[in-house]
Amino acid sequence: MTLRHIVSWKFAGETREQRDAQAVEAIARIAPLRERVPSVRALSLHRNELFDGANYDLTLIADFDDAAGLAEYAEHPEHLPVIDYMKTVTAARAASDFTI
Repeated sequence: MTLRHIVSWKFAGETREQRDAQAVEAIARIAPLRERVPSVRALSLHRNELFDGANYDLTLIADFDDAAGLAEYAEHPEHLPVIDYMKTVTAARAASDFTI
């Protein structure tokens, strides 16, 4: 069993350039979690390419063995500062978790 965790963020920047800078910083903070959080089995980040302003700006796709692995990630000391940062730069967040 694999639990897939998908999160999309719409950044709060008023211009495309501001949202791009927020996305670059978010990726720099999130990507290292793949190596730093033991329960992460796979982690990828994807920038929106079409319909700027209408679509969400950045999407995370992460895989875990189970819900306990996701909970470990959610509470991991390396992840908590990332959450705090993301709250300062996002206008909206959507998430979904399901078994694949």
